[in-house]
Amino acid sequence: MKNSKSIIAIIVLAILATAVAIVSCKKEKQEQASINSEQNAPCFDNMDEYLISFKNRLLSAKKGEETISLEQAQRDLGNLLNFDFGDANYPSNVFQYDTINTQLVVSDGIVDLSQLAITYKDAYNQIAKAYELVNLPEKSVYTIACSVQHNGDVELLLTTRGMVLCSKDMEQVTINPNKMSFDTTDCWTVFFGRGRCDGTDMGYDHTSVLQLVYHNKLGLYYCLDGNVYYTDVTQETIDALDYSETGTPQYNQGYRLWVGDYMEFHYGTVPYPEMVYYYNNLDNIINYNMDLLNDDEYRIINISNTILRNENNLSQFRFLCKYQYGKPHCSGGSNK
Repeated sequence: MKNSKSIIAIIVLAILATAVAIVSCKKEKQEQASINSEQNAPCFDNMDEYLISFKNRLLSAKKGEETISLEQAQRDLGNLLNFDFGDANYPSNVFQYDTINTQLVVSDGIVDLSQLAITYKDAYNQIAKAYELVNLPEKSVYTIACSVQHNGDVELLLTTRGMVLCSKDMEQVTINPNKMSFDTTDCWTVFFGRGRCDGTDMGYDHTSVLQLVYHNKLGLYYCLDGNVYYTDVTQETIDALDYSETGTPQYNQGYRLWVGDYMEFHYGTVPYPEMVYYYNNLDNIINYNMDLLNDDEYRIINISNTILRNENNLSQFRFLCKYQYGKPHCSGGSNK
């Protein structure tokens, strides 16, 4: 991003100081990391070195000289693309998701490094083109999730972030883009961006407001020097139908996240107590899943909420959350 964009981001960062984690990866500046910070994070100098070295090996590889496992190819490809493009240390409240597909030659679970180089170049070019088409203010690449199947199908989920402070699209919207809590005015329509229960704040609904508050409360992983990129980016899914409620209170059909019928899906509302209930449950479920990883280096990066029809019961609709996690790193940006 240009210097002017960095200045804007820093101004916004000051506003979000209570939610921002400031990290320094230079020893002489470690004492500054405690200022306006909620957490300190270790440095990851070796990851930069590893990925730079791997990229050199990859681009100079000749057919038949070196092979790696499919699992390692998926990890290194995803991590290298995040190192190339990732620039995540900016306040964000809008996200765009683009799916990119390419191919990799795989033989019995083994990948020739020269073939991976071909896939990497194609993926790099497609990501660059897709990013140029993104129309978000203050945009930068947030993450790239990489999945490689045994048949060689490669799917890349490109997440681009932005920050909307004031625009024509938001003239009739009173919701704070930095919203971090709920109050009694938080009565929202279920879906379709139909706004609050009183018809105001069109463009938001209960799924997008849960997403907004959750993401703002995550805080920002920030490097005083260089840019933030994530490795080992992984996406998981939370389906409301997998989480029935056994205690009280119970809403709709007795699930911890929203489940309803056709009329509730189209015209239903979620009042304040129910909003808080769903948010707390979503937070608890994600935290529980993260604890199962038993790896403190992982951090929740982003969530994306929607509502889908139940394929086994077409009259039933349910809340669905896709969340990403990964390991943050501070890079000097020499590869940008």
